[in-house]
Amino acid sequence: MNYLMVFEYCGTNYNGWQVQNGINAPEGNKTVENEILKAIKIITKFDVKLLVSGRTDTGVHALNQVANFKLPFYYDLNMFKAALNGILPRDISVKNIEIVHDSFHATRDTVSKTYLYKINSGSRSPLLSDRSWFIKEELSMNLINESAGFFLGRNNFFNFAKREKEKKFINYYRVITGIEICRKHYGFDIFIEGEGFLRHMVRRIVGTLILCGTGKMNINRLTDMLKGENQAYNIICAPSCGLFLYSVRYRHKIYC
Repeated sequence: MNYLMVFEYCGTNYNGWQVQNGINAPEGNKTVENEILKAIKIITKFDVKLLVSGRTDTGVHALNQVANFKLPFYYDLNMFKAALNGILPRDISVKNIEIVHDSFHATRDTVSKTYLYKINSGSRSPLLSDRSWFIKEELSMNLINESAGFFLGRNNFFNFAKREKEKKFINYYRVITGIEICRKHYGFDIFIEGEGFLRHMVRRIVGTLILCGTGKMNINRLTDMLKGENQAYNIICAPSCGLFLYSVRYRHKIYC
């Protein structure tokens, strides 16, 4: 049986999603994936392989993360969900479990993902300290909205990605299908939807939008930055605490 699971987590206390082994693993090596795998094994007595829509970095949260795994038997879905939530830490919660076609693959079958980034501006909110980026400078929403338009479509995001030294070749072209900015009482939310993302790409897009919004970067530079030329651009990588995996789209359904 192929089980699809949707879950939510606060990434503050975790070293990202993926289980890490070896000398490069952080001290403590506490990851979201490891907590879920342990809970599944306690209930089913099986070691399963989790296939996830996309890995999140240290400190990044998820409102609707999607993963699938296989078991050689059927387990009542409501009981399974309740049992997992009874074992998992309070900062991880299973929202839904369903049975999907045996060929479904949570990673390969992803059509698009939407990330949410929370900006706290004006008055600092203590309740959002681990869930947003506080900006004390005055921001121009007109400049932020105007600069967001430069990222739409297919572009070379070489200057907006973390360099992966162990990989000899990376395709830095990605397609951004939508950016929406919504005013909130605490500041604003930035929604970025795309067919795929490079590591740190969303956080660097957000950092650039903020630079443009404060007037520290001329938006006309964005055209050159998105050509992928290796130049020394002063791009800020927004803190991980404000980033959420908001939704995942598949051909059969959107999980949001």
